[in-house]
Amino acid sequence: MNPPDALPKPNAKLANKLKQKSKEKANKSQSDLPSDREILNTLYSHYGTPKNIIKEKVSLYQQYTTPAGMSMGDWTMGEYQIGRVTIFTGAKQHPDDLFERTKIDHSWFVGVSQTHVKVFADGDVDTILEIGE
Repeated sequence: MNPPDALPKPNAKLANKLKQKSKEKANKSQSDLPSDREILNTLYSHYGTPKNIIKEKVSLYQQYTTPAGMSMGDWTMGEYQIGRVTIFTGAKQHPDDLFERTKIDHSWFVGVSQTHVKVFADGDVDTILEIGE
């Protein structure tokens, strides 16, 4: 028998059910958005493809839980999921150099919906691009 000031034991079935629901919700929201490649191709069709790409990074700021258990919410503006796209390219300082230095060639702050990519510049909307165009 538990002493009167002891906490009740957690209900394992309820905890598992809540975890499954949050995972299903996260998976559903991710599947609605276009792939990273579709986002990159849309940006490249408007701004041009840089030469000598080393790395392409697409980060959408979606809901997650920190290791400490704190829940961080989605960054959204209406129907748009906010994120950042960064393109790294290689450049030699001198033609005789053996190694290329990596530099950021383009970096866009974007909002992504199912059908459009909204590109921001200096806090304002620069352009709205249709995906697959």
